[in-house]
Amino acid sequence: MTNPWALLAIVIAWGSSIAGAGWYGMGIGRDQEIAGQSKIKQAIEDTREAAQQGAAYAIAALKPVNTTIVQKVQREITQNTVYRDCRVPADGVQLANQAITGRSPEPSGGVIVPSPDASKR
Repeated sequence: MTNPWALLAIVIAWGSSIAGAGWYGMGIGRDQEIAGQSKIKQAIEDTREAAQQGAAYAIAALKPVNTTIVQKVQREITQNTVYRDCRVPADGVQLANQAITGRSPEPSGGVIVPSPDASKR
């Protein structure tokens, strides 16, 4: 029969090798992920720098052009129609004043004509 202590040592060694392999594999995966992110970040920085360079060259290539536009002045004459011959009769003026002030006009002469009373006839 085999020694139980030797068997225990083999199991511990095997478990340690499995744990070490997992630890090593996770470390390699982590390193690869960091390297991949670094590549992406570098690509973004390169693209940004290239875009800024392209914009700087395009702005530097712009040449302002000043032009003077000369043309004849156009004038338009408009005529507003004025109704000088329009006359408002006196009754129309009284009605307009009544509408503006809200009071009925005083009768001419200051005397109010009495209403006909049927009992005096």
